[in-house]
Amino acid sequence: MKKILLAFFISLNLGSFAQVKKAEDVSETFVGRSLNELDRFAVNIGEEIKDLFRKNRDYKPFTNNHEKPIKSHVIPPNYIETKAISSTTRANFTKLQIEKEVPPELSLNVMYPRITPNKGYVSFQVGDNNYKRYINDIKRENIEYIKLISPDSATCFVKKYTLLPKREVKRHYSFVLDHSGSMGNERANKLQIAIFNAIKNNTLNNKNENIYSIHKFDGEGNIVHLITSKIIDEIEKALLPPKGLIGFGNSTAIKDALNQAIDTIAKDKESESKLIILLTDGYSNTDEIQLTLTDVIRKSIDNNISIAPVGFGSNVDDDYLRQIAYFAGGNMYKIYHENEFDQFFKNVFLDINLNYEIAFSPCKFGNELTIELKLKVLETPLVGHTFFATPIKSGYTIDLNILFDPASSKVDKDMYGENLDQVFQLLKSRSDLSIIIAGHTDKVGRESYNKELSLKRAEAVKRYFVNLGINENRIETKGFGWSMPAYPYINGENENALNRRITLKIK
Repeated sequence: MKKILLAFFISLNLGSFAQVKKAEDVSETFVGRSLNELDRFAVNIGEEIKDLFRKNRDYKPFTNNHEKPIKSHVIPPNYIETKAISSTTRANFTKLQIEKEVPPELSLNVMYPRITPNKGYVSFQVGDNNYKRYINDIKRENIEYIKLISPDSATCFVKKYTLLPKREVKRHYSFVLDHSGSMGNERANKLQIAIFNAIKNNTLNNKNENIYSIHKFDGEGNIVHLITSKIIDEIEKALLPPKGLIGFGNSTAIKDALNQAIDTIAKDKESESKLIILLTDGYSNTDEIQLTLTDVIRKSIDNNISIAPVGFGSNVDDDYLRQIAYFAGGNMYKIYHENEFDQFFKNVFLDINLNYEIAFSPCKFGNELTIELKLKVLETPLVGHTFFATPIKSGYTIDLNILFDPASSKVDKDMYGENLDQVFQLLKSRSDLSIIIAGHTDKVGRESYNKELSLKRAEAVKRYFVNLGINENRIETKGFGWSMPAYPYINGENENALNRRITLKIK
């Protein structure tokens, strides 16, 4: 019976990734779930199945026995081996050579969310995940909407956003590499060489000074931070010549390894973008830290660190990695053969450089929100999701979706009551919070007039909350006119509707 169960589980595991799942299908599964889903899934995955895997690998936790090297992985018949990333236009998307009777399929990946006190950011890509072929002519008008969704399904539409031009961003890449016994020495060597070659290639192609961290791990507390550096010669000394599984080769502890990697990369106060790339060929079986996986992922979210898990081979706990990817804002990748290492890790860097990035003004506070993005690219609209948080803490700001008639400070309660009520409920439930309501305008009109009008509008919003019972001493108002634009003016123009706004800031 146990052998039948094991075979059934492995067959499900392989079938689920015969082709890479579309990102919107994967993330849709988690929309509305709390971060605690990670721990519930980890507990309920089934101890009997875990035991079967342990016996299959001849490994007993905490006895210093090694996992058996896996000689080869079962590759699904319609799996397309990792290709070099390419870009194309919407018009030419379907014009490619078909392999294994797998047609190109348009997909939207939403990922890498991060927050600053004044703005939110999120990236996306549109294309085919199997052929690694992405569309390069997306415009702002292709964005149908962006919205934030609370776990209770309360929703607000983001009104203030812009599609950022391609720009140089200082990034920190942290590679967290499984060196458990099942990897085997030959694969570990190829992995180390591939990581170095990809980093070297990326440093040659980028003018900005990216930072790279390297970690190796197996289990039972054995995680080694090899290096954090931007100097290619130092990284080479840490990785080459490759050392196989020397010092490693036991079990697997994904949670422990992620925790150390997050602690390391969180010390970097320079980089604008931070990404952990976790490669594993198994499941977590000997974690030692007392933190739950929810605690670990929450730490990554609080530090604006995304995690992109890479499942290698046919014995990977794909659903577990998909959940980490969703809640930590990264892509989940799947590869089956060590010969794919070189191209895959080169793609990691190309992948990020080809992404589109949106800057937006969050429209609500919440530690467990979902960003939903809808695009109209070809005939069929695409919807994608990722996890997001707007911290309810001092200094953080949201945009209140309120528009005023010209020269007016009257709040239209019928039109904007729902948006204002979400803020009211927050203030009602959190009596410890004090806020600043600020009015802003663009540069059309006299500065003195705009400053006065923006203050009147902020005071009108304050009266709305006070009339509902919020203590007026908890609310400060300010009018900035056009002195603090959130979005740039183009070609010297004075008009930008994105700067005509009411913001709410936690004091």
